Amino acid sequence: MNRPSKDAITKALNITLESIQGEGNSALSCTHPLNAIPFEQLATEVELLRSAKAHLHKEADERISHIQHRRNLAAPVHRLPQEIFGMILESFAADRHVGEEHGLLQLLHVGRLWYTAITNSPRLWTSVDAALPSKIARLVIDRSKNLPILSLDWNTTDGYDEGEHEKILELAIQNSKRFKSMELRVSSDDPLEVWPLLEAPTPALEVLTVEVDMDLDREKMSSGRLITLSLYRFAIPASINTLLQVLSATQRLEWLALGDKGRIDEPVAPDRQVTLDHLKTLKVDNMTNEYCAALLISIYTPVCSHVDVADSFWSDAADPFDSLIWQPGNTRTAALLAFHPQLDARVLRVAITVESSQVCVRAAREGEGFPRVLSFERPRPGRMVALIGHFFRDVWFCPPIDLTITSGMLQSDTSDLTPWGPRLSRLTLSDPVASLRALEQLALRTPATYTNAGERGTSVIQGEDWMCPNLREITLHIPEIESQFNMRVAALFFLVNNRWSGTDGGPAPDEQPAQFQVQVRCTYPTYKKLQDVEIEVIKVVPFFSFHRKA
Repeated sequence: MNRPSKDAITKALNITLESIQGEGNSALSCTHPLNAIPFEQLATEVELLRSAKAHLHKEADERISHIQHRRNLAAPVHRLPQEIFGMILESFAADRHVGEEHGLLQLLHVGRLWYTAITNSPRLWTSVDAALPSKIARLVIDRSKNLPILSLDWNTTDGYDEGEHEKILELAIQNSKRFKSMELRVSSDDPLEVWPLLEAPTPALEVLTVEVDMDLDREKMSSGRLITLSLYRFAIPASINTLLQVLSATQRLEWLALGDKGRIDEPVAPDRQVTLDHLKTLKVDNMTNEYCAALLISIYTPVCSHVDVADSFWSDAADPFDSLIWQPGNTRTAALLAFHPQLDARVLRVAITVESSQVCVRAAREGEGFPRVLSFERPRPGRMVALIGHFFRDVWFCPPIDLTITSGMLQSDTSDLTPWGPRLSRLTLSDPVASLRALEQLALRTPATYTNAGERGTSVIQGEDWMCPNLREITLHIPEIESQFNMRVAALFFLVNNRWSGTDGGPAPDEQPAQFQVQVRCTYPTYKKLQDVEIEVIKVVPFFSFHRKA
């Protein structure tokens, strides 16, 4: 591209100046030498040249815009039908608020096609963000026509403008009947009361999330049409019975999430039972254990498939509830863990872990990507472990159970294997006290009940069997085996000879374990002694081994 000559530029300016000055008035011309212009005309000359420059720029910009528009018409997007382009924009805008970066307000400036498509698509304007200026929020609602408003996002935890929020709150209340989803996050510094919005008629509301730092212990948040309900911090009613009353009025509920309830204002004494026939997801996190336990014994969820429950504020106050949660035959707990006749697939495996003060129960069901999880914080978790063992012993068609106790379990009831009976298939112990207790208990026989089907019908026979007769994998972690070396080795030999050797005219030996491993941390001389012990044990239990950790 060649650079234009000075004569061409001068000619263009002269033509523009003549047009600005009018025909027959050409006193000023770019052909005059600069030094020849009278002093009194210099200011006028500058203004005329600036005017000429602006007109040339404007004309050039208009021509560039026109040319670019013609070029844009050839782009593939212009060959799309308006309906298809609108559907693409709807998919794009689904995860974005109107006013955020790359949101609808910015897309309006892309071009005429985009502006027309966006402004003529009411479905693109069905999300209201309280962070928007009130005029923009009103514009969004107006452009949504009469369509349901899919979401209202109200978040004042990052600051607020009181005057603007009052206007948006009034606007939201006026249109409350159109909301399908409301997400309210309110800080304690926000003087606005959001309850007028919650108390406004919301016949179309299906999703409600409330997170506040102030008490909102009201019952009017319930809605018969709610499908999703999420309550956090002080939005959770202080009274468990108020919460149960809310749940009893939301029979279509499919998702329930509760979290961050750090205090209880009333004694936790549930006075009703609530059945949630459609609940599929239950998430409870960071709750006081007595509140959480009271909830679990009060709701029945026959088809719930995603369960994630964790309390984290522990005290002895939850102990009375624990015996109710894990009472043998409790159908509410059984349903949470997928032991329910209405569910097609059976539970494949149950894993129970005890670490410090936490007891965690995981149940994996065929076809589910994630296990159901019930997690509890207790000052003495051994009490709950024993209750859980009795509970599963009573469950029909119970799958194999894995029990792992990792650390800190000094109570004798924690290491008691008696409640687990035939359900236990894999045992992992890292506590030295629990490991020694397991070696002693597994060498014992316990009362057992057998069913005998004969010609005269089915009869029940009382007999004896080995402790945990279906136990097939044993892993014991003994970090300091030297401290009670002789006692532990003696307990090991007694177990092996008594349970699996079948000598001395004793009872029939148990089936050999698929794995029996003892992991130790000791000096090399001690490990040499253990290798001699291993040689003797392998003669009876071929899959036994010691593993030394550095």
